[in-house]
Amino acid sequence: MKGERARKKEAIPTFLMAGLATSLLFFIGVYFYTSTNPEAKKTTALTLQTNPGTRFSSHPASNQKKEGVNLKRATQEKISLWDEASIQSLALLEVKKLLKELAKWPPSAETERVERWLVKRWATLEPRGACDYAYAGVLRGADTYLLENPLRIWANAFPSQASSWAASLASPSLRDFAIRVAFKIWADKDPSAAAEAAAKLNSATARTSAMVAVAPPQARKDFSAAIKWARELPGATRQKTIEEILGEWTKRDPAKAATWLIQQPGDVQWSLIAKLAADWVRKDPATALAWGQGNTFGLQVGSEMAAGPVQRKFMEAALANLIGADPEAASVWLNSPAGEPYLEFRAAPLAARWASLDPMGATTWSLNLPDPRTREAALQAVIGTWSRIDPQEAGSWILSLPAGRDGDLAVKAYCAAIAPYDGPAAATWANQIGDIGLREAAISSVFKHWEKVDNSAARNFILQNTQLSPEAQQRILR
Repeated sequence: MKGERARKKEAIPTFLMAGLATSLLFFIGVYFYTSTNPEAKKTTALTLQTNPGTRFSSHPASNQKKEGVNLKRATQEKISLWDEASIQSLALLEVKKLLKELAKWPPSAETERVERWLVKRWATLEPRGACDYAYAGVLRGADTYLLENPLRIWANAFPSQASSWAASLASPSLRDFAIRVAFKIWADKDPSAAAEAAAKLNSATARTSAMVAVAPPQARKDFSAAIKWARELPGATRQKTIEEILGEWTKRDPAKAATWLIQQPGDVQWSLIAKLAADWVRKDPATALAWGQGNTFGLQVGSEMAAGPVQRKFMEAALANLIGADPEAASVWLNSPAGEPYLEFRAAPLAARWASLDPMGATTWSLNLPDPRTREAALQAVIGTWSRIDPQEAGSWILSLPAGRDGDLAVKAYCAAIAPYDGPAAATWANQIGDIGLREAAISSVFKHWEKVDNSAARNFILQNTQLSPEAQQRILR
């Protein structure tokens, strides 16, 4: 036993020496490897900095996850500190690499901003590739601004290439957008070349969009000369281009545009007067409507509008566009002495448009109209629109009306609005109308919708309806 114990004591120093020698050899190897391999040295340092506990962990999968999170956070922090000027110094490969990394991030305003900067930088290096990337991004839901920036850069550098690319896009809406951007820039640089290229496009829709895009830059220099040029164009392209030029002219100086137009032949006036009215009334309603009536009240706006078909067409277009743009302003004008002659025929469309924005405001205005026929038409238009937007709210409001003709008309309009999709409910409402004539008319209208869905139920409702006389039942069922 003593001999064996003695041998073990002698073996301990030997094992210690062997372990020490192994450790020494390991560190010497690491030293020589890292000292001769800079990339390994950087990797080792980065590993220790980002996760110093890695060497001592017994969960390697957890460590890898932590390293990924830390690396992503570090990259995000780095990019969030970049400004546009810094990104503009990147090389093309760096831009593409960062865009791939950016695609993994959750959507945010910061991500979109950095993407726009990167694409803008890409466009200065490879405009076609940047525009292809941006086009695909917009198709997936990005803002069109992502495409506009690189396309502008490309069009300023190579307008012919950019315009040709824009005209080749498959998306109709984005093609029109891109054509307008590229061809407008080209037209500012070389109007003749841009117009010639636009006229040669194979697609009729692309050709029209391009010609329209070429027109405004010319119009800004000489409107009458631009229209003269446009009148030499063929067919539909001619009309659309002239309208665009006149629209640009009207936005800048509507009085001069109007003076020019009424000095043209009758067919030219007829084809363009609605465009003039629409653009002018959205800019200056009072002056436009006064000019259209041939009474400018002393305002210096050029020649007065002569009475006749062209004048009527101007007023129709002007009022329709004013109602669409600002129904409350239209209501004020229609209630004025100047607008009174137009009120009867414009009350219903105005009320319907107003109801789509403010149902209560529209109903208040409609109920206060003095003329019974005009009031009825406006009220029915309001209820019809309101019932399609919010049938429950509209129904509640109708129930608050006192018994009488206005209430009956409101119920009749409500039935007409809901009958296409809920015949039974519409029929129940129609039965509550007090006026016999209005009630029969409402029930008859409801029946025509209901019988297409459930003929048996619709017929039974009519035959069993005690509110209807036998003669009325037969009239409705015929």
